[in-house]
Amino acid sequence: MDRRTALRTLATASAIPLFAPEGVSALLEARRVLTPGTRARFAPAALSVHELEMVGVIADIILPRTDTPSATDLDVPGFVDLIASEWMDEDEASELHAGLATLDATASTRFGRGFFDATVEAQLTLVRELDAALPASGPPDVELDGFYPTLKRLVLVGYFTTEEAAGQVGYRIIPGQFGGCVAPGAGR
Repeated sequence: MDRRTALRTLATASAIPLFAPEGVSALLEARRVLTPGTRARFAPAALSVHELEMVGVIADIILPRTDTPSATDLDVPGFVDLIASEWMDEDEASELHAGLATLDATASTRFGRGFFDATVEAQLTLVRELDAALPASGPPDVELDGFYPTLKRLVLVGYFTTEEAAGQVGYRIIPGQFGGCVAPGAGR
């Protein structure tokens, strides 16, 4: 299984069910607020411009452009900013800011430049280390806390709730077929 397929499976099988039904509808509403083409005129509400750029780099490392769009192509950083500004409580938003600041400081200490300005190899190294710290498996109903698990979950949900990405995996938020106005017993 290649990386893209594994991430698709992870996103569709485990990312969305981690949220309560009302949480899923909130995330989908957030995705609808971000209309195509808003990226060029987008001013972040919760994140600084620097933090938004960092989220974009991290998101593109998680979901790079291949034969499919990258995370930034589908405005995942804008989605993360919208969730941080509208749906995260103060503690969750503070954890996101602190995590990005820590990642930036770590890059400065280890590589002599902040995360966004570091080399691609340095950025990949830091994100791979964050990924390696995640548990390999666990119960699907346990939501991991912390900066990176939260950010990665938002990146995956933000990506796979776009029409383009959902179409890649054939995922439908509401499964089944609508058969409106069908007479009872019809087709038996």
